[in-house]
Amino acid sequence: MGRQTNRDVHRVTALIAFAAIVLGLFFQTNKGGPFRDVNPFAEDPYDAVGSLAIQVALLIGALTYARALRLRADPEQAAKVRLILRGNALVLSAAWATLVADAIAEIVHPSPLSGWGTALLIELALMFLFASICTATLAIISRDIQSAPAPRDLTPADAIDDLWALVRVAVTNLHTVLPRPLVEWVNGFHSDRLFSRAQWLNPRRHPWRFACMLGLLAGVGLALVQLQEGLPPNPEAGLAVVGMFVCVELGAILVGFAVLGGYLGLRPS
Repeated sequence: MGRQTNRDVHRVTALIAFAAIVLGLFFQTNKGGPFRDVNPFAEDPYDAVGSLAIQVALLIGALTYARALRLRADPEQAAKVRLILRGNALVLSAAWATLVADAIAEIVHPSPLSGWGTALLIELALMFLFASICTATLAIISRDIQSAPAPRDLTPADAIDDLWALVRVAVTNLHTVLPRPLVEWVNGFHSDRLFSRAQWLNPRRHPWRFACMLGLLAGVGLALVQLQEGLPPNPEAGLAVVGMFVCVELGAILVGFAVLGGYLGLRPS
C-alpha cells in the first residue's frame, strides 16, 4: 500500500469519526432544552437504541481513527487496514441504527407542528444526508484497496497502544512548548508499562478479565451520568438503577467482545 492510500484511509476515517461525534451531539442535545417536549425518540425503546448505538459508534470510532492515525505515520501498521475499514463500517452501522430508530419514532409519534418540531425534523434529515455521504465515501475507498488479511493475534493491549497514539501525536505536535521529559515519557509509554504492577488485569494476558472490569466501570460511569437527570427517590431505588446499568453495560461489552472482538482485532480470533 502506498502513502496516498494511507492518506485516503485516514481521511475517510476522520470523516466517519467526526460523524460519530456529530451524531452523539445530535442525540444528546435534542433530549433536553426546547426539544424535550417535541422529541419522540427521547423515549424508550428509541432512546435505548440510540444510547447503546452511540456508545458503540464513539468507542469504535475513536479506536479506528487512532489506528488510521498510526497508519499515516507508520507504514508498518498496514496490516491493520482491514481492521480500520471494518471499524468504519461498524461505526456507520451504529449510526444508521440510531437514525432509523429515530425515523421510526417520528413516524409512530410525529413531532408537533411547531418551530422546534420542524427544526428537529430538519436536523434528522441532515443527519441522514451526512450518514449517506460517509457511507458512499467509505464504499468508494474500500473498493480500491487491496489489503492483507487482518492480524488474528491482537488483544485489548494492542488497542490501548492504538488509542495512545491520539495522545502521542498531540504531544509530539506540541513538543516545542511542553517539557522534554513529558514528551519522552509519552512517546515511551505502552500498555505493558501501564499494567506492570497489575499483571492480574493485564489485557495482553487476560483479555476477558480486562473486558469484565471495563464493563463494570462503564456501568458505574453511565449510572453517574444519569444522576444529572435527578437523584433517585430513595437509596434502594438508586442501588437498583446502578445495578441495572452495571448489568446492562457489562452484558453488552461481554457480548460485543465475544461477537466483534475478533472481527475488530480486540482479541485473538
